[in-house]
Amino acid sequence: MIRRLRGTARGLPNELDIENVAEKIASAGRSELATVQSFIRLVLLHLTKLAVETDSAAAGHWQSQVTGFHSDLMHRYAASMRQRIGIDELWATACQQASSSVNRETVDRLPAHCPFDIDDLVVRSVQVSELVERLKILSESPGRRDG
Repeated sequence: MIRRLRGTARGLPNELDIENVAEKIASAGRSELATVQSFIRLVLLHLTKLAVETDSAAAGHWQSQVTGFHSDLMHRYAASMRQRIGIDELWATACQQASSSVNRETVDRLPAHCPFDIDDLVVRSVQVSELVERLKILSESPGRRDG
């Protein structure tokens, strides 16, 4: 929309570089989206760790991490980002990261597609225990990731 102003808007200073302004705004949007995607990946990673190794000494830390990353996510998420978030790609990355630090065989039993949708994650108050339980059920099933 800003780019459409070029050459048509009266009263704008000639030195105003509309193309540069438009690119700065687009760049800021891409940066915010990347940040939101990173927080989603981190939430998924720590939920996976909690589901796979519930009794780990680090479980309390992981739960705290989910809560903190979720809070950061909610401060930056905008509904307009929804269509541009590749939840399955973020899930695959989170599972790959989890398999290098927790029980790989259990992580490998999780589904290839994210068992959560954006609505499960962008809620005012995330229910960590409910999300972990959903993952536990999936990790205990005999199916394997279909990559």
